[in-house]
Amino acid sequence: MYQILISGSVFGLLLQIIPIVTIIGILYAIYRYTYIKKRNRPWIWRKEILQWIFVCYLAGVINLVLTPPNFWSCIWAYMYLGYSGSSIGPLFTFDFNFMPTILKWWSGSFVLGDWVKTMLVGNVLLFVPMGFFLPIIFGNITKHKFFRIAIMLPIAIEVVQPMIGRSFDVDDIICNFAGMLIGYGFALMIPCFIHKTAETNSGRTITIS
Repeated sequence: MYQILISGSVFGLLLQIIPIVTIIGILYAIYRYTYIKKRNRPWIWRKEILQWIFVCYLAGVINLVLTPPNFWSCIWAYMYLGYSGSSIGPLFTFDFNFMPTILKWWSGSFVLGDWVKTMLVGNVLLFVPMGFFLPIIFGNITKHKFFRIAIMLPIAIEVVQPMIGRSFDVDDIICNFAGMLIGYGFALMIPCFIHKTAETNSGRTITIS
């Protein structure tokens, strides 16, 4: 198990963050249960489940893209071996890539290996849920507002990353933006679902007593 955790593979990276995502999910569920029960509000199952999934998803994204390199590998090394086995960081690398990989490949100066393809596809898929959940959970988001979020959110993440030892990569911005558009397209396929979720009095409700 430890070898999988520190393998650097996509599966290993996802496996690393499962415990923290689970903890955050449990804490959020307890918070929402307490909040609703204390105020004697109706329990809207569809809304609460979607919000819980979205919170868990956000926790996963934050831990994947906004933590220093080797952060979780070091944590797991301490748990398994009693020492880090590697160092976190370094921070403030200020590494920037403004040339899209597709242009490098087109010019013949870059070869698309399997790992690069995996990262590009992974960065697209990572933000598909973001584009899907935003219009569903926040039903009042207009198309213009969504496009602003889809542009600004990946840029904001990339601006922060050089400060935590990662790199600013225009590929990530393009892929994240594309992923959000794909997710948004899926969400638009179920407009009645979005409308019902956005209404506070819709869906099946159960009063917690």
